[in-house]
Amino acid sequence: MEHYLLDFVLLAGGFLLLAKGADWLVGGSARIARMWGVSALIVGLTVVAWGTSAPEVVVSTLASVEGKPGIAMGNVLGSNIANIGLVLGACALVLPRVMEKAPEVRESFWLMASLGVLWWTVTDLSVDRMDGILLLLAFLAYNLQLYFTARRGAKEEEPQEGDTRHPWRDVILGCVSVAVGAKLVVMGAESIAQSFGVSDRVIGLTVVAVGTSLPELAAGLGAAFKGESEVSLGNVVGSNVFNVLAVIGIAALIAPFDGKMPGLADELRHARDVDFLVVAGFHFAALLVPRVGGQRFGRWKGLAFLLAWVWYAWQSF
Repeated sequence: MEHYLLDFVLLAGGFLLLAKGADWLVGGSARIARMWGVSALIVGLTVVAWGTSAPEVVVSTLASVEGKPGIAMGNVLGSNIANIGLVLGACALVLPRVMEKAPEVRESFWLMASLGVLWWTVTDLSVDRMDGILLLLAFLAYNLQLYFTARRGAKEEEPQEGDTRHPWRDVILGCVSVAVGAKLVVMGAESIAQSFGVSDRVIGLTVVAVGTSLPELAAGLGAAFKGESEVSLGNVVGSNVFNVLAVIGIAALIAPFDGKMPGLADELRHARDVDFLVVAGFHFAALLVPRVGGQRFGRWKGLAFLLAWVWYAWQSF
């Protein structure tokens, strides 16, 4: 009984940290956008996306170092699916406007190109250090493009004055809170699942992938409740690009995915031939569905995304 009580305390504490951290992160990011005179979308693509992707970096890098690169790859692909199906779908239910505006051509290009680069590195059923460097160089190019876009936008907009609060403090506190909160939720849920005899494979496909997407969900819902639809959308797009290029790039640079490891070739082959197609399908849906019906049916689109993610999660069992 005490064991279950501790697990539920971890869950409750984790969700409280996620909620408060999301409030700090979104509020601070919105103020940074106003101070710099850049759009909320740019801040969502950078500050919020980097902060909420911290758990993927930690989980995937540790898994690779421990000789489990299959978990690292599965975590990234599963998190990208959860970011679109679960996070974007849930945000659209709260704020339908999230699904009423599709990503710009620039963001759409990077969303699909990043996945294509990762797929190309996996075609030989390994991801070595040179592949990791290639992914990180692509991530650098992506951020340089965002930087120059933000600079052009800043010249056109005047930052608002009069806000004496410290937005970067809120952003840092928010990032730490959502990372710790996500870890507590994963620990509690994993312990409960194990006590009911759920296998490690199922836990990895569900608890770990969803757990590392909880910061995106918390930040996205926090932005939606505040009416910041561009932050919600930018958070998802930016996080997915970050996951594909930076998370796998860092993990492969530290501990390459050697295709000669027992069983790894089969896992990477399944990822290349099946999982990438599923991720690509969700990515295409995120680009195309918001364009259907214009500014109507936002909640229905969000519900469709959620149901698609639930179906995927159910099939994973």
